[in-house]
Amino acid sequence: MVPHTGGIPLRTRPEARQTYHALELARWSQRLNMPINLVPRFYRKQGAPSDWNKRPGWTVIAAQQAGLDAQALSQALLRALWAEERDTADEAVRVEIADGLGMPGSELVAAEQSDAVQSAYRAYGEHARSIGVFGSPTYVIEAERFWGQDRLDFVEAYLKKLKQD
Repeated sequence: MVPHTGGIPLRTRPEARQTYHALELARWSQRLNMPINLVPRFYRKQGAPSDWNKRPGWTVIAAQQAGLDAQALSQALLRALWAEERDTADEAVRVEIADGLGMPGSELVAAEQSDAVQSAYRAYGEHARSIGVFGSPTYVIEAERFWGQDRLDFVEAYLKKLKQD
C-alpha cells in the first residue's frame, strides 16, 4: 500500500532513515517488554515470491471468514516472523501456527487463494486507501486517523471524548 500513497518502502529509504527505524523498534521493544528481531531472518527474502508477505494476511482473512479468532492468529503470525525467526511465507508454518491455536490450519491455507479471500483482501486494501490509510498500524475512529503505536494515547483520549459526548 505504501507506493499508492506516496510512501517509500523502508528498504529503499536512505540509510539514516533505516537505522533510525531500527532504533525506534528497539526502543518500543524495550518499553513494551516485547521481543523483536530488528532484522528478522525471513523478512524481505531475496528471490522470494512477490506475495511472500501477503500470504499470512490471506490466512488471517480465511480465519476471519470462518468465524475464528483472526486477531489471535494475526498476533501469532506476527510474533512468529518478528520474534521467533519463523518463515510465515511457508504454508507449513502457517498451518502449524493456526493448528497451535486450535484452528484448522490446512483448511485456512487452502482457502487463501479462494475468490472470497482474494476479493476481501483487495476490498480491504481499496477501503484502506480510500480512507487515507498509508501505513500500519492505523486506527480509524469516525473518520479520524491515528497512525503508529506511539499515537495510542491520542486514540484513548479520542475514545474517552466520544464516550462523554
